[in-house]
Amino acid sequence: MMKERRIWEELSVYESHDFVSKWYNARHGRSLNATRTREIASCFTQGREYFASAKVAATSVRPLLLYYGVLSLSRGVILLRDRTKTEVSLKPSHGLEVVDWQSTLSGGIENVLDLKVRATKGTFGELASASGNLQATGWWSGPNWTKGNYHAALGAPKFLDDGTIISFDDLASRDSRFLAIYERTTGRSTRVHMSEVFADATGIEFSIFAFSNRTDKDTVKTCFGWPEGTVVQERASARRMQLANYCICLAGADLNALKPLLPATQDSGGDMIFVLEDFGNGDRLSELLRTFLLSYFLGMLVRYFPSRWIALLRNEKGDVAQPTLMAAINSVETDYPMLVSGTLA
Repeated sequence: MMKERRIWEELSVYESHDFVSKWYNARHGRSLNATRTREIASCFTQGREYFASAKVAATSVRPLLLYYGVLSLSRGVILLRDRTKTEVSLKPSHGLEVVDWQSTLSGGIENVLDLKVRATKGTFGELASASGNLQATGWWSGPNWTKGNYHAALGAPKFLDDGTIISFDDLASRDSRFLAIYERTTGRSTRVHMSEVFADATGIEFSIFAFSNRTDKDTVKTCFGWPEGTVVQERASARRMQLANYCICLAGADLNALKPLLPATQDSGGDMIFVLEDFGNGDRLSELLRTFLLSYFLGMLVRYFPSRWIALLRNEKGDVAQPTLMAAINSVETDYPMLVSGTLA
């Protein structure tokens, strides 16, 4: 509760005319007029109020209110970071569309994890461009185990233009925030793994722990898009953690050149980080973009298929995905404001 309050206090500065003007000038070297400043501040005011409404709302509508809050905060990020954008130039569409949900859900609520979306032109793509698809991450280095942090550029998502379809399961299986719940309730294979990354003057050593039940070296390479010639070794333990693992050694004195080879990550808050397998088309999406996608799935399910959503809430037969969905709602509510704050820091 205290952490959540602090995050909203940090975001409240973007509701200030003077602060927004100062921030924009420092980033872009140009001044905002009163209208543009008001457009940006209004997004953050509206986003905060949507999140506040969601907190006291019934679960039957909470995900939809959260999505509207996510949408508002995202538009604020876009207007701040992309100097070519104004309120009237932002595309009115979400930037995503559902793919045959009626047919998927006609088979029952047990098929919720198989709901799919594709990208269109709109807010999601504008957010991906404005945020740069950056992910906060890091590695251990040196004899004293110093943690080095940086923002990894995960590249422009091909998903925006290549017609790729992403399912809710694609997202849920690649998210450490509800990893234990997902595995226990769905019985499906996870695509997020505990890991340890160590860098020295000769390259990067990347250890992957508990690689589910898939132990083939070629599978390890495929899941993370490692280039041809990458060496994957089996070792009994890593440098700090005494766990069975695979180890990928990326040689090269220029560590900056090796950074693009590292997969997407989520911080564990401790010694290890979680690494996420690439999506089917090779994409690596930041936590900001993946959380936006989660919120879209949940919001559209509540908005357009309320009877299926209520059935899930009432613990009807086929509700295997319900614990994961509830955990995803909590993650959106807790984390999206924090991710927005980090993007603007």
